[in-house]
Amino acid sequence: MTKRPAHRITQHGGPTGGIREAFFAAFSEIVEAVAVPHKVIASKASVGLSSISCYKGERVPDEPGPLERIYKVLEEEAQARDMRLPHSLPHLLALRTAATVERTDPDAAAQVLASLMRRRPASEAWTRSHRRRMLHARRKAARLPVQAKVPVPRPMGDRHLAPDKHATDIADYLHHVAEGRFRHAQFIAWMLGMNLGTQEFPQTVTSFRMAGAEEAIEAMLHAAADREDIQVPIRIALTLLDEDQVADAQTILAAIQNR
Repeated sequence: MTKRPAHRITQHGGPTGGIREAFFAAFSEIVEAVAVPHKVIASKASVGLSSISCYKGERVPDEPGPLERIYKVLEEEAQARDMRLPHSLPHLLALRTAATVERTDPDAAAQVLASLMRRRPASEAWTRSHRRRMLHARRKAARLPVQAKVPVPRPMGDRHLAPDKHATDIADYLHHVAEGRFRHAQFIAWMLGMNLGTQEFPQTVTSFRMAGAEEAIEAMLHAAADREDIQVPIRIALTLLDEDQVADAQTILAAIQNR
């Protein structure tokens, strides 16, 4: 008899088995895709042998670290076999976040999962490229003096074509940082997070990231999560997910969970 999948997608975009089951199914598909013995994965990823079995159907990991290490082991094995895993790491991490949010806010988790199911999961190539860009931005911000310089607009043909409405905010933020006025800089970022429109978030976050201002992004995302109407940060997270800014959406959702 053919084994039934752990969850089925309904016409509304959600799984009939719940968020946790969606995570278990995705994790199982990734592990089974390369057929590496669990003890080998556990050893290379520095996790307990029982963790892999648990993540396939019993428990969602409390922290992303073990999941990231397991994924790296499986991804390296898949690359050695010239194949791609069925789900990207951002997609799996977003499912983990949705599953943890589900315990405190099932409606929010359902909206996140529906958004994930509607969009095409990012490829492993995109994942590596995105992480390299993030790491480069952090290193650049750490070793270079910050200059009050507005990011160069994206080239024509990119998804966002409108002029950067917050170029002045970015320049002011960078100027305050360069002068050592970190509280002033963080205040700018916090106010943006409290007042930006939902659709403005992806472009504004991208602009700050191009300027190497990761701390500003962190402040914006946490400020957004603190908005009085909880539906607002949820909508912002969904918008970020739709723009493939999964890590930023996860930051907001994790902050909502800790409110």
